[in-house]
Amino acid sequence: MRISKGLLGGIAAAALIAMTGSALADHGKAGLWSVTTKASMPGMAAHTFSSQQCMTEAEVKSDALPQRSENKQCKMTNQKVSGNNFSADMVCTGDAKGTGHMSVTYDGNTHYKGQMTMAMNTGGKAMNMSNTFEGKWVSADCGKAAH
Repeated sequence: MRISKGLLGGIAAAALIAMTGSALADHGKAGLWSVTTKASMPGMAAHTFSSQQCMTEAEVKSDALPQRSENKQCKMTNQKVSGNNFSADMVCTGDAKGTGHMSVTYDGNTHYKGQMTMAMNTGGKAMNMSNTFEGKWVSADCGKAAH
């Protein structure tokens, strides 16, 4: 199956949400993080996205996921933190409308894994998606990474 621009946009929107989870309430460290997301949809090959992002000390200390400019059309609701686990529901508006749920588990302050499911409609086409993602702290120096 060939991926349309609308479907690719929906995948990218969901991947950007997953990439915001680098640090939450002192579970992570300030600095440069590398995040890899694998998006899967029924009838399509999985797609892997990688990015780097810089987390400030203020974002690390916050109890909420940072809102990146790339995903302002998606809002987190029902955010819960329990020990080293985080979960939230999502509502997206705009070109890619949908709802979803994500969960993240930290196994230290330099690594986390998570998963997300989404039911979206983009470009008039309904899709269900599941993502797995993993974040690794790279260094305290963000260098040229975008914030």
